[in-house]
Amino acid sequence: MQKLEDSSTPLAVGLAIIGYSLCSSTLLLANKMAINYLPLPSVVSFSQIVFAAIVVLILKSCCMEIDGFDREKLKAYAMYIVAFVSAIYANMQALQHSNVETVIVFRACSPIAVAILEWAFMGRALPTGRSAMSLGMVAFGAIVYCMSDSEFMLIGIKAYTWVIIYFFLITFEMTYGKKLTSSVKMESVWGPVLYCNLLAAAPMFLLGYGNGDYDNIAENLSEMPANGMAILIFSCVAGTLIGYTGWLCRGMVSATSYTLVGVVNKFLTVLLNVLIWDKHSSPMGLAAVCVCLGSGMFYQQSPMREDAKPKPPHQMKSDIELALDREDRLDREKLLGGGNNR
Repeated sequence: MQKLEDSSTPLAVGLAIIGYSLCSSTLLLANKMAINYLPLPSVVSFSQIVFAAIVVLILKSCCMEIDGFDREKLKAYAMYIVAFVSAIYANMQALQHSNVETVIVFRACSPIAVAILEWAFMGRALPTGRSAMSLGMVAFGAIVYCMSDSEFMLIGIKAYTWVIIYFFLITFEMTYGKKLTSSVKMESVWGPVLYCNLLAAAPMFLLGYGNGDYDNIAENLSEMPANGMAILIFSCVAGTLIGYTGWLCRGMVSATSYTLVGVVNKFLTVLLNVLIWDKHSSPMGLAAVCVCLGSGMFYQQSPMREDAKPKPPHQMKSDIELALDREDRLDREKLLGGGNNR
């Protein structure tokens, strides 16, 4: 997987981004609707994690080449699992206590932090002027949104407790996840999906159990209507697919670009949310969301600092000297040719 960014064709990258976008844009709304029917965020997340792990294990048993468990790989993924589980839990809590647009806008600001972390720790160059302006417009849209949000005006910063926590967790997860794709050798994209979901199942269950989400679980599940159960199952399928397409896309682009793809594809989420759901923001808030998401389209992936460096002076001099040598050689050939004619 660590060679995907260097070896992938533009078509392969485009298809990976489209696949990830389709899954990501629908999963956020599916989670919001699933929590409406089953107001237990950790239970919904645990169901998705277990479902994905079972699917990958079935694929592995069907002779598909998927990485087995290795002690060194487990150590590398341990810290990521902590951030992964915490980010999922914070995201679910944020969806339960805030509207969808609030979560989207805070997610829209995460590429700014990821770009700084990539520059500081992963050897990536800082964004260009165009990209910096793009990220700045995303932040501007987020500020406008917060000023127009009724929850913020009535409750204040408490309305954003879980989304702020989610912001920091998703920033770390996106950066460290990219680090894993470049440093840990995986033979299959399904390998990270298996590692993440199988290792995250127990922590997610314990997190929900400690929160009391499983006290009356049988009763809560039996009271769910058929359409609510269908939405829960759909969210499990989407969660499995986003695991594969997400790791595939993450391996092909930088951490900032990957984070920004997850932001921009929320256009479809906003559209679906307005059409079929009544829990969305004001027109001003929706306009701010569109500013955030639209600005992300102008971002250009920053190269690694080694690739972005100008040529050293001695290399530039050598190029000039080579050009002069070529001119001298041509002049000598002309003179020699003229002497032979005489």
